[in-house]
Amino acid sequence: MARELAVIPTPAPAESVMFSASGKLAAAICRDRKLRIWSLPDLALQRTIQLSDTSNDVAEISPDGRWILTGDHHGDAMVWDAASGREYCELRLAPYPGATAFSSDSRHLAVAAMGGPVQVYELGSRHMLFEIPAVLGGVNAIAFSRDGALLATVDGDTAVRIYDTRSGKLVTRNTDFLLEPLGIAFTADGKHAIAGGGDKVIAFIDTASGKSVRRLDRTAEPAALLRVSADGKSLAIAFIKADNLTQPAPITIIDVASSHRVAEWIPPDRAIGGTWTDDSRLLVATATKDAIHVWQM
Repeated sequence: MARELAVIPTPAPAESVMFSASGKLAAAICRDRKLRIWSLPDLALQRTIQLSDTSNDVAEISPDGRWILTGDHHGDAMVWDAASGREYCELRLAPYPGATAFSSDSRHLAVAAMGGPVQVYELGSRHMLFEIPAVLGGVNAIAFSRDGALLATVDGDTAVRIYDTRSGKLVTRNTDFLLEPLGIAFTADGKHAIAGGGDKVIAFIDTASGKSVRRLDRTAEPAALLRVSADGKSLAIAFIKADNLTQPAPITIIDVASSHRVAEWIPPDRAIGGTWTDDSRLLVATATKDAIHVWQM
């Protein structure tokens, strides 16, 4: 189950919500094309940033809460300084951004255009470190290992790929999935990548060999998002309703070591954001027409 921690009033419905890992900052992209940033737990509005007039495809906040990435359907991706509300850098992604991830130390950003290559940037210098060539079907999701040494993608050709972030070179590849994996995460020690999606199976993959070493029981719905807690003990899995993506779907927490289910909750509305905090609390956001509801599982 979950308990409601806060209700944040919004002048327009929220479409996506992000939380910093500290749990002290929340940001949302609202239907009026504005990015709003609040401090928590006092719910004080800190910044309102006007976005472009087209739909937003990606939104991501860095773990330290310093950077917020937005990317629209024109192909413009912006990194915003959350403290000042100013644009920090702009990236052009054709046709439009499809997958993004910040490194755990908030120093690096990986972005991929829909169907395009993965580009990895050092945020301090605004310099692109390397580019991973596009694969058939493009990239569905990206994740960095905790130490920043590895980067994983789950791809439209059903493969899971692991790369060395020092060189951008492919380390290994897993091709055990029959349908597209949609979510990817690393265990805290980086020894395993965890992937799931269309097959309705969650697999633990050895990052050195690329072999699947553990598979969870088949689930009722596809997994769309996977996240490992800060202490490394728990895996949160956000599912989607395959026959109606607008409907709420279960969020499950499992014990990483044993694969046992610890908790499961179906939110009252479709979840539109969430994260593990630094103290291993799982925050989940839902929205009504005039408010964001913040829950803790």
